[in-house]
Amino acid sequence: MTTHAMPSIAHLSKPTLLVLYFIIFLGSAGFFITIPAYVNLFLTDHSLAIAQAMPLEDRRTLFGTVMSAAPFISMFFTPFIARFADRYSRKLVMALCLVVAALGFVMPVYAIIAGSVALLFAGNMINSLGSASQPIAQAILADNSQGKTKATLMSLVAVVMTAAMSFGPALGSKLTALYGPQAPFYACLLIAVVCFILLHIIQLPKQASLKQESPFSLAAPLSRSQKGLLPCLAIVFICQFSWSLYFQNISFILPQKWQLAVEGEFYQYFMLAIGIVMIASLLFVPRLLLAIMTLTQALRSVLTGAGIGMVLLAITPTPTTHVIAMVWTSIMVASSFPLYITALSDRASDSDQGWAMALSSAMVGLAWTLTGYLTAILVNIHLILPTLIAAVGYAIAVLFVPRQSQVNNQEAQASS
Repeated sequence: MTTHAMPSIAHLSKPTLLVLYFIIFLGSAGFFITIPAYVNLFLTDHSLAIAQAMPLEDRRTLFGTVMSAAPFISMFFTPFIARFADRYSRKLVMALCLVVAALGFVMPVYAIIAGSVALLFAGNMINSLGSASQPIAQAILADNSQGKTKATLMSLVAVVMTAAMSFGPALGSKLTALYGPQAPFYACLLIAVVCFILLHIIQLPKQASLKQESPFSLAAPLSRSQKGLLPCLAIVFICQFSWSLYFQNISFILPQKWQLAVEGEFYQYFMLAIGIVMIASLLFVPRLLLAIMTLTQALRSVLTGAGIGMVLLAITPTPTTHVIAMVWTSIMVASSFPLYITALSDRASDSDQGWAMALSSAMVGLAWTLTGYLTAILVNIHLILPTLIAAVGYAIAVLFVPRQSQVNNQEAQASS
């Protein structure tokens, strides 16, 4: 960022932090908790009547369309929504996003009652727009912290997102089994309502804003950014693309290489272990690294480590050695997230933090959407090809790491 002061975590009270992280959790959980409901509605014997009349291949296509269209909507609109938040009021825009998200959770409930795929599709689209509250909440965290404090806050952002990714589908599956496919949407609606109420109770720090600037201008924030912002965005995309390639390759590697079914205990514990290792790493590793090296050095180190880990995952001969390689790689991949998000934030001005976080969110969504289609194609060429490409991706990401920003240099001088 362009400020010279060194804000600390004290600028955000504990209740404020909890509410912001709750909103960030909703942005991810709204997708992952509802996945089992969509599976139930499209791919099981309990599917919507219109889906039951289709061949299974068409139902899979319809399911993929509904689930993948939302990220594209979010990628296109979220940066502009964030610009409005930076231009006017992040608290107001977040509140409006939560209302939109709540509407997006209500519509599928009516869609299930009416048996309407169109309403279900529309609800998912609307919810994706409401998820713009997530990068805006991240922007408030980034705007009120620097250095190790910012890296710690971004680590906790990743913890919340990882928890939603790891445990959201299990929660959604349980709710669907107990109360039907409407239950996950009701659960997310409840979270949205609670977030909306809590947001109006807390007080947010005053934000820097540019009152005379058009929120539709994307060139203006670029002109205010420090050199290296675009390479940092490229790192976000490459790292998420690479990790997603391997993450989705797992479902092919285990059954085809070692005959370990995705319904089996090994797969379930393996995926659970990834989530636990990543969460534990995020809580400790980035801050430890920043205690002994600069942000740029730490980022290069973990990206190199992640690339080496992907190579090991590609060549491991047994499930046991694959687990060992997974632990190392998960630590490196998880630790890289708060570091490259902090590097990105440091290169955007205070008044453009929402825009920067929205662009990073768009890169994440684009990466995971593309790999959802590409992984199966690459596996048809060679089983391990997605993981090998992931290793190359991390090597390329190292080349994009920019030099230390002015903010990092000032912090280093202040601490010396």
